[in-house]
Amino acid sequence: MQNSRAQLLTASNLRLDSRLPLELRALSFQILPAPPTSFGAPAFPPAQADGYALVSHGLTRVSASVFGPREAMRTGAFSGGVGGGAGGGGGGKGMDKATVNVEVGVAAWSERNTAAPGVRKGGKDRRTVELSASIKATFEPVLLLHLYPRSSIDVYIQVLEVDGALLQASINATSLALISAGLPLSDYVCALSLASYPSISPEAPPQKPPFELVSPGVAHSNDEETGNIGSGSTTILDLCQNEEQGLPNLTVAVLPRSEKVTLVNLESRVGIVRFEEMLRWGVEGAKVVQGAMEECVKSWAQSLAAPSKNLGALFPGMAGAKGNGDDDMEE
Repeated sequence: MQNSRAQLLTASNLRLDSRLPLELRALSFQILPAPPTSFGAPAFPPAQADGYALVSHGLTRVSASVFGPREAMRTGAFSGGVGGGAGGGGGGKGMDKATVNVEVGVAAWSERNTAAPGVRKGGKDRRTVELSASIKATFEPVLLLHLYPRSSIDVYIQVLEVDGALLQASINATSLALISAGLPLSDYVCALSLASYPSISPEAPPQKPPFELVSPGVAHSNDEETGNIGSGSTTILDLCQNEEQGLPNLTVAVLPRSEKVTLVNLESRVGIVRFEEMLRWGVEGAKVVQGAMEECVKSWAQSLAAPSKNLGALFPGMAGAKGNGDDDMEE
């Protein structure tokens, strides 16, 4: 195990893809009018989605489609839906608010899927059921479901490429898809994956993040200014596949404005000090993801408002009539 860890972080404190430990991969967030035409993906929904988003974290690409709120027509047909599980419609129970259903599918062309343990092309398996349950548990406290009684909100996740941090990308894609569908959320839901690499000694230089800390009270590991020696571990953000398989990892979903945590998914056992340090870095890193989300939402909103700005050029008669009316009022 020590040999595998030595390969994940070099002597110069760089990772396999030449990133710093606290550096995120390239982010790409897109809100599109409709999903592209599918090419044989078994769980991919029809193209008439109410909200659609495409998210990339490095080489991990995930799309999310949202349908609803609409009348609950399917029960038990979603991932984990058998017996009222993670994605089930719920029958007649809890009809005073909307139910959230989640379906996860893996694209047939996702070649990196073979390296992801527990994820199988097509059909349902342990990994997709767990992924559906985690997404459902993440967004149920954030969505204002009481506004839509006796209805369902269906979320379809399509895994296009897998190179680590699949839950992180799925949550971020779902958050943007829900926003594009016009569903009310109490806050952005930003997810980030982290790992703890036990390599730093108390005498080592302190960890400095490549992004500006929003909360000044959060102390980083081996902080020479405050005298905090931390946990003696290197916290790694935004994991790739090899890091996710070789290190104790954590996925956290954060509401950035209130700094509340709506999901904590810990894959292995870690010490309490290391866990607290990972959780603090997760809250800080999620605020960087929030900034990228806000830029995506602003760009999408501007594209929606662009046609109305060109209304006068498309209908010059309306512009002339408006001008005549203004002249009459002035007289």
